[in-house]
Amino acid sequence: MGFDRRSFISLVVGGAVGTTLTPVIWKTLDDVSIWSQNWSWIPRLKYGEEGKRFALCKLGADAYGIKIKTIAGNPVVAEGDPDHPLSLGGICPLGAASVQLLYSPSRVRNPKVKDGNTFKDISWEEAESLLAEKIKAAGSDIAMVSGDETGSVTDILTGLVGQAGSKNAFLMPSESGPAAQALALLGGDGQIGYDLENSDYILMLGADVLGSWGNVTRNGKAFAAGRKKDAQYVYVGPAQNGTAAVADKWVPCAPGTEAVLAMGLAGVIIADGGGRPFWSGFSQFSQFVSSTYPLEKVAQITGVPAETIKELAQTLGKAKHPLVLTAAGASQGLGAFEAVAGMCLNMLLERINETGGVRVLPWNPRVIDAAMEHKNLLANDLVAYLSAIADGSASAPAVFMIYGANPAHSLPNLAKVQAALEKADFLVSFSSFMDETAALADLIMPDSYGFERLDDSYSPYGSAQPLYTVAAPIIKPVYDTKPAGDVLLSVASAAGLDLGFDSFEDVVQAKAEALGADYDDMVDGTAWVGTEFPVQDLELWSTPLREIEAPVADGKSLALAPVVRLKIGSSKLATPPFGTNAIRYDEMSGREMYVLVNGVTAKNLGLQQDDAVKLTSASGECQARLRIFEGVMDNTVVAPLGFGHTAWDDFSRGKGDNVFKLLPASTEDQTGVSRFATVQVVLGKA
Repeated sequence: MGFDRRSFISLVVGGAVGTTLTPVIWKTLDDVSIWSQNWSWIPRLKYGEEGKRFALCKLGADAYGIKIKTIAGNPVVAEGDPDHPLSLGGICPLGAASVQLLYSPSRVRNPKVKDGNTFKDISWEEAESLLAEKIKAAGSDIAMVSGDETGSVTDILTGLVGQAGSKNAFLMPSESGPAAQALALLGGDGQIGYDLENSDYILMLGADVLGSWGNVTRNGKAFAAGRKKDAQYVYVGPAQNGTAAVADKWVPCAPGTEAVLAMGLAGVIIADGGGRPFWSGFSQFSQFVSSTYPLEKVAQITGVPAETIKELAQTLGKAKHPLVLTAAGASQGLGAFEAVAGMCLNMLLERINETGGVRVLPWNPRVIDAAMEHKNLLANDLVAYLSAIADGSASAPAVFMIYGANPAHSLPNLAKVQAALEKADFLVSFSSFMDETAALADLIMPDSYGFERLDDSYSPYGSAQPLYTVAAPIIKPVYDTKPAGDVLLSVASAAGLDLGFDSFEDVVQAKAEALGADYDDMVDGTAWVGTEFPVQDLELWSTPLREIEAPVADGKSLALAPVVRLKIGSSKLATPPFGTNAIRYDEMSGREMYVLVNGVTAKNLGLQQDDAVKLTSASGECQARLRIFEGVMDNTVVAPLGFGHTAWDDFSRGKGDNVFKLLPASTEDQTGVSRFATVQVVLGKA
């Protein structure tokens, strides 16, 4: 008998009706439901009281307050904190993924010691005893690196190293180091901040204000508020990014030459009779700028037309509250003299400790006597230290402690960095995650995650006011981890080093007291905000200036513009699982990342959209796919930082390539600061 369409529909409908009306199927489903829901491994939703707890997000270069929604005391979602000065209700991509990371498969769940090519689990008692013995034996031959420049755990680490007699204490590179050194070169002393909220004209020289520079969430709120007051925003950089797209104007400028443009603008302002000559050294500075940075030379170096430079200078001079931000597109790698260029321009515009201008904040109070002063810590050059170890001109430390940082992935001269870390006799990682540095370590003492420990932050770079924030733990440690601050104090004591405190909470309370803040209010989420700014006696010529080293095009290579995108991750965090959903098809294809050039550059190189390409510098090479994007300057290639992980988890491991492999570090003339904001690369088919 034939089986036509009508017969088929009748059979299906009849079967469905019969199944619906018979009691047998419902009894079967009931039995299956009861049986399956009693399996021990089935996850169960915990019902309970809904609440909100204050926390700190320190997953990127920033540190700001967020709110964590909890159910029965368990974190379930993160959102912005409208009451915190650096959040104002906003949250960055990393903060949005912060609850998810609490349960990340890449978390280190207990202390581990290297056992051949793998790790062996050990107890905390064994781990602390082992490290204390190593520190005792090492004496002053120890070193440390921290990726948290705002927290008191770093003070404990520098205090431990200092008490042992070593000066080898370092922070990961950031914008704050060159900014502080620039201020010192001009005769000042303090931490640099910026009053974006009260400026009516912000010139962003390389500063990706809405993407990665400074306090990103707070910057976005200030930007939106400024729009209502007719504030103007101009972005200067080699490519059109998110900040450039919403600014009033994007001025294309060759990567690594933004500081040269600052000097050119200063020259125009002075030539037009602007810039108050009351600054000490004004005449010498004026002569230096006019002779070293004539307008046509600046235009040639930067690629910015002379008329555009004049227009920018005139607009700056007319604004009531102008502000200039000088930064690297990658939010690190700037030299001190490049930062000086931006400071000098702000000085000419009378923008130091003024409304809507540059703010000089007091330094982080030092409550541990042996701790290194923060300005000295910022001046210590980690890149130069590791390169010297790799080259054999400096000896590797007997004990090398790494906290809140991943130098094995996120530093220039990467091959040398990795070689230097491997030379250390005993490498210790306090990472919460199995990152590249932890994978190299001899001992891993996993720090409790941010929601599982007491944490604090003093005035992240860019803050307009002195700011101290404390966050209490929200949840007990999910795994067998311990807060690094308490572990370090315990280890120091066992090694015979007296730091003056028994617990991390005692350190935080002492810092709050030193600032005149109420500790009890602070652990409930109330930030302390200072109102005093150190008076500065600055000179435009306190240290005779020299010409800024600028990239030189050779007609064969391209200028590399490395960029940071928080959805990809940060220098201390790989791409969180949520971030993979935000990465577009034209940013990554499969496991290959995209780099960007414009159509003219691609044609000159004989390349087409989606070509497999190789980028090569004197330091290394990277693989990628090519995307043609007309928002990039000629002879420039834009490449994202944050990919190319060899550790972490399946969400980020083996995806894209590590652009840090391409970045060498040059030494800035006179200051000795390591610069690595950009480099010339050869781009060709892979």
